[in-house]
Amino acid sequence: MDNNIVNNETGNGFPTRRHRRAQGRGKFFMLRNILNIIFIIGAVVGMLCYFFKNEEIGIVIVLGAMAFKMCECVIRLVK
Repeated sequence: MDNNIVNNETGNGFPTRRHRRAQGRGKFFMLRNILNIIFIIGAVVGMLCYFFKNEEIGIVIVLGAMAFKMCECVIRLVK
């Protein structure tokens, strides 16, 4: 329906898309990346401990990694 409307700027028939990436990364981008890296490493180590060592220790490590992920999510939502 809307694809038949010609855009005045480009003339190609598609609406102009606006992405958040064009606005910039934000001041917490590096902190969020670091927290995500810690989460990924912790989750992998926790899964390895869970399957190959001790199940309780693996669960504790994964839950600790999830705490870092929750912190990253809070930063993303507060932003």
